[in-house]
Amino acid sequence: MYQTIDDPEEERRGGGFSIWPFLIGAVLAGVVFFFVWLFSPGTPADPGQSVETPASRAAYLQALAEPAPALRRARLLDYQRAFPDTDRAAAITDQLDIIQRAELADWEALTAKVYDVRAEAEDKQAALTAYEAKWNRALLGGRGEELDALAQEIDETAKAQPLPDRSLENVDSPIPQNLPSDTLAGAPPQIFQPVYVPPPPPPTRPVAKDVIVQPTVRRNTSPRYPRNARRRNIGAIVTVAMNIDEKGRVSQTEIISVDAERYERDFIKAAERAAMRTRFNPKTINGEVVPAVGVRKRYIFRAED
Repeated sequence: MYQTIDDPEEERRGGGFSIWPFLIGAVLAGVVFFFVWLFSPGTPADPGQSVETPASRAAYLQALAEPAPALRRARLLDYQRAFPDTDRAAAITDQLDIIQRAELADWEALTAKVYDVRAEAEDKQAALTAYEAKWNRALLGGRGEELDALAQEIDETAKAQPLPDRSLENVDSPIPQNLPSDTLAGAPPQIFQPVYVPPPPPPTRPVAKDVIVQPTVRRNTSPRYPRNARRRNIGAIVTVAMNIDEKGRVSQTEIISVDAERYERDFIKAAERAAMRTRFNPKTINGEVVPAVGVRKRYIFRAED
């Protein structure tokens, strides 16, 4: 018979159970999951929408953080142009509508002030300066050309000659002040004879003129800069004529002129697409909405210097 003798050293070396490998594996798995979640671009909300990336998320949050409405509008328009298929498209459109309504109210107040014949040129210039300070013309969505037209109107008003002073000089009259009202100065006394005066004709009603309000931009859409033209630093100016229906939508476009060294078709396509996406307050005649034909808009693609 053989007898087995246990070795105490062998039991100490391999007989015990350790939990450390499981803990280390769990920690490593958690670290890998964290980095995968951190750098994951996310998933689109609906089929056909672009996948959100950390860059697009940061650009959207930066646009919402802007306190100035003009800068917030510019960043939202830039985000909308850079990420047109994002799942935030509806929210961005609603935010732009709110900003555009506020800007339109300020614009209508400014134009009423500039074209008020009773207002002084200094007051008109102050109103224009206040509008430009709030709604920066250099940012996306600004009214650069329209502001230039108002500034020119103010300059022409300031240069207009004042009306001459037509008040009479204070000269003593040689006619006595105590003559009766029915006596001519220097004439012999006459016997009063009644004179028949025919009644005045009945007043005529003035012919009413139509009150026409031209279309104004309700939501502006900036065109995309063609990729090849931007890469080669080529600019262009495209003038588009638009037909606008009763709902303020562009129903038809026509290219009036294109000023570009190259890539005319790309510039035309970008301008027409932006025009079709622009929304207007429709034209009205005596308060009734009517379609407008041939409304012109110029798109400027500025090349970087």
